[in-house]
Amino acid sequence: MENSIDTVIGLHVVLKGNIKNKGSIQVNGTIEGEVRSEENVFIGETAKVKGPVVAKTIEVSGEVNGLIEASAKLEIHPTGKVLGDLNAKSLIIHQGATFIGKSLMPSAGKAAAADDAKSTPEADTEKPEDEAAETETAKEEPESKKQEPDRDPLGFFRK
Repeated sequence: MENSIDTVIGLHVVLKGNIKNKGSIQVNGTIEGEVRSEENVFIGETAKVKGPVVAKTIEVSGEVNGLIEASAKLEIHPTGKVLGDLNAKSLIIHQGATFIGKSLMPSAGKAAAADDAKSTPEADTEKPEDEAAETETAKEEPESKKQEPDRDPLGFFRK
């Protein structure tokens, strides 16, 4: 990351409570509580976080058990383990990483929801037409078979 790390939670630190910082945070120890930054959060390979992580950009190489909200990008490295839902504008999950939860990507989600809202009435209108077309097609097939009574269902001529 381009920004320098403002706060480091060391390998042997166990923090019970919330941490909030305007600058970037590097977690190498254990945190039971919320981790919030206006910039970047790095969850190191030795880190364990039980609670939500909220930041602009988040990189996970350790373990997070809780909601993750990244306003710009979330990257889960091969050693990373995320147990919980995530909300990120951009998501990268490397091979070997673990992610168990639901993901929501707001920019895509809002566009899809808007498309669904616009297309739902049309889809309802089209659906009966499609069903009607299928019904008409089904009605036409017996008529076409009636026109050629000398053919069997496989298309061979009858004797």
